[in-house]
Amino acid sequence: MKQVYERPFRPTKITASTVASFSLLSMAHQLMTEDVVENTGRNSLSLAHGKDLTVVLLVLKDQAVLHEHTAPGPITVTALSGHLEFSTATESEPLKLRAGEAAVCAAHLPHSVKALEDSAFLLVIGGRAE
Repeated sequence: MKQVYERPFRPTKITASTVASFSLLSMAHQLMTEDVVENTGRNSLSLAHGKDLTVVLLVLKDQAVLHEHTAPGPITVTALSGHLEFSTATESEPLKLRAGEAAVCAAHLPHSVKALEDSAFLLVIGGRAE
């Protein structure tokens, strides 16, 4: 497999003149093949980071879970491949996300993510908590 990125990978710093692009599905495929996935069921790569925005690519093996946690700002979770369950403390039923579907969550709201099959998703943490 051709390497899409090399470790250590440094996220793009977001400044007033930043323009960058990422091959998300190719990067997700490479993340899924790294050794850490075998041990933890998950892997991630911070793609871009700035004062008001962070973009992270994540992969989860089938049945892997990101246990309940919070984020310092509002988030979007966009499924790129696979099938995810996105749960929050305020909803009784988890949202089911397939490729091309997204969920939004308020800052500081407890949430979790579970893969129902090998999956990749894009996490965007943005803005400032109100």
